[in-house]
Parts: sequence; structure tokens; C-alpha cells
Amino acid sequence: MRIKRHTSYHLIYFVLHPFLTLIYYLINFKKPKAKNVMWLFTVFYGAAFAIGEESQGSDINRYVDEIFSLNHMSLDINGALQYFYLSGEFDVLRTILAVTVSYFTDNGFYLIIVFGVIFGYFYSRNIWYVLDRLEGKTKSFTRILLFCLFLIVPIWFLNGFRFWTATHVFLFGLLPYLLEGKKKSLIWCFLTPFLIHYSFLIAIVPLGIYLLLGNKIKYYFILFIITVFVSNININQFNNLISNYAPEVLIERTGSYRSEDKLAAYRNNEVTDTRVWYAKYYTKVFNYVLVFFLIYIYKFNEKQLLKNNNKIFYNLLGFIFLFMSFSNVISTIPSGGRFLYLANLLATILIILIFQNYPTSKSLKTLSLFASPFLIFFIVIALRLSLYSISMMTIFGNPLTTILTFGDNLSINDIIKGF
Repeated sequence: MRIKRHTSYHLIYFVLHPFLTLIYYLINFKKPKAKNVMWLFTVFYGAAFAIGEESQGSDINRYVDEIFSLNHMSLDINGALQYFYLSGEFDVLRTILAVTVSYFTDNGFYLIIVFGVIFGYFYSRNIWYVLDRLEGKTKSFTRILLFCLFLIVPIWFLNGFRFWTATHVFLFGLLPYLLEGKKKSLIWCFLTPFLIHYSFLIAIVPLGIYLLLGNKIKYYFILFIITVFVSNININQFNNLISNYAPEVLIERTGSYRSEDKLAAYRNNEVTDTRVWYAKYYTKVFNYVLVFFLIYIYKFNEKQLLKNNNKIFYNLLGFIFLFMSFSNVISTIPSGGRFLYLANLLATILIILIFQNYPTSKSLKTLSLFASPFLIFFIVIALRLSLYSISMMTIFGNPLTTILTFGDNLSINDIIKGF
């Protein structure tokens, strides 16, 4: 009897040079081990993580410092529960991870590795869920869109572990439902706000509407168009809704997001945004490009999408219109704009699958030529922002050499500024 041996050359290559191994498997993404290499690299990125000057006020900096304090508290189960209650968080995963890691070490950078394990799994599975459905030779414009897909919520968004991990977990449950009709996968969507980030209770609202009403795409499209131009939320009514129906613990822990003073300052631009111009606008430019594509696909490709073999795309388009409508409204609340990233992920996936797997009209090709420079702008700036947490060890090191600089890496951005 012949025993089939599964070679693991990718692990050998990865140990020698993770970055080059990743590049090879991204180019050859159809190889069976490719998504696991992406997962491994995310973990490695966590091990070589650099907290640069630009990241000093970020969540990740607070999480790293917290491990040292927790380690010296030596919390028992009751102490851990009390610590969670005082943390101001509604979801439980991050506190569980922090307390668990603190039992073994006071070095918070080990927590980032754990973050990388969790984030990397869902990130790699979502990306390859799309890649595995591409047919034929990859088109040039598809490559640009795929590059964008990797960068909408990339691995360096570990800086904000809770929300961005929640984004990928929610997407992980949503895609099989929208594209395959697997309702069981939605359990991930419903668990997300309780495990990872409570704000995804908002994301469950459009999902619940879609489950209840089905794909009422004409109404969703009208709602989408209205919210593109008129998206201010009435904060008083929103606060009343939360106060009347939300649990007390949720009311307390969402107060800072619902503050009328904070909202007024946010709308009047009194909250100073110190980012350079391209960091402020690269996601907006990308969002506008996606909006144009979605409108074009709906207005000029609706009949094609209604065909039996394209019905899944028609359903996905309907959900995107509904979800983007909610995202446009919520974006008027501080931090609410982050839901547009999930909407952009869904929209990019739809455009990729339609453009790659089905014949494209001349007008759609013309639109792709017009959109390409704006998408490339998004790609360049997204990669530029990665330099705030990527270290030299991330690019040139390996799991063995990373031990030498663990917890003391400089970001590439800080090194550049040093010159």
C-alpha cells in the first residue's frame, strides 16, 4: 500500500525567509499551501511588530503595556471577571487573551503574536475564499482589484485588533451565506459583537433586514442613493433608541461614541486630524470608485445578473446596497466610518468576481481604465501606511533572527525619518 506523503517545503522556505516565501505564494496563489503561508506571515508580522512614533497613542500600545500590569496582579478567576467589568468593554475576547497571556509573561509583544494567529486565520481564509473562485487567467484589472482587496483591512490593522478582527470574522460568516446560501455560517456574524467588538450589533441590523425581507434590490438601491447624499444621523433619536432598548452595560460602554458634544465637534471638524492629505483621502477616493462601479453594474448589467448562473451576484449586490446605506448613515458618528471598510470589502469582491469570471462590455472596460489610476493611488498610500508598524526584521528576517530583536524593533518609517 502506497502512502501519499504531503510535502511541507513551504514551511522550510518560510523559516529561511518568510517575506520572499510570501511573495512567491502570492504570485502563485492557486497553490494549495498559499493561504497558510499568508496566515503564517501574519503571525510572523506580529512577532516582528514595531510600535513606531506614529503608533504611540494607538490601541496596540495600550494592550502591550497592559500585559505587564496584569502579570504583576496575578489575577484569579474572580479578579479577571472584575478586571473585565472595569475595562469598559462589552465583548470578551480581548480581555480573555490579555489575562491568559499575562499568566505566562509580562512581555506584551507575545499578545501581538496571539492577535496575529487569530487575525491571520480569518484574513487569509476570506482572501482565499475569493481567490479560489477566480476562473481562467487572471486579468490585468483583476490583479489591481485583488491588490486592493488585500489592503482594505490589511494585516497591519492589528493596531486596532478588536474592530478589524471583528470585520474579518463577520465577513467570514457572511460570504458563504451570500455566495453559497449557507445560513449556518451566519453564526460567526451573530457571535462577533459579543466576542470581539460590540459595535457589530449595528452590522447585524442590515443583515437581519436582509434575512427578513430578502433581496429587495430596487428599494435597497434607492436607499443607497439617498444615503450617499444625505447621511446625517439624528443623534438624539439614536441615543433615545439605545437608552430604551439596549442593555444597561451596553449603554454605559457606548457613551463615548454617542456623546452629542463629541458628535458636534466631529461634524464641525473641531477634532484635529493631523494626518497628511493622502492619508485622509485615499480611502474616500477608493470608496467613490466602488460606488461608481456598483451603480454602473446595477443600471447596465441587471439583466445579466438576473440570469440563473449569476443570481448569487445579484443577491450580493442587493445586500451591498443595503449594508452601504447603513454604513453611510453610521459614518456620521465618530468611528462609525469604519463600517465602510466592510462594505468596501464586499463591493470589491463582487466587482472582482464579475470582472474576472464573466465577459465584460466595452463600457465596463473603459470604466476600469478610468478607475485604475485611482485604485493605484489607494494601493500606494495603503502600502505607505504599513511602514508605521513593519520593521526591517519583517522584510529581511526570519523566525530565528526575530528572537534577537523581539519587542525592540524599529518601524521602517522611524528609520526613514532618522535619515
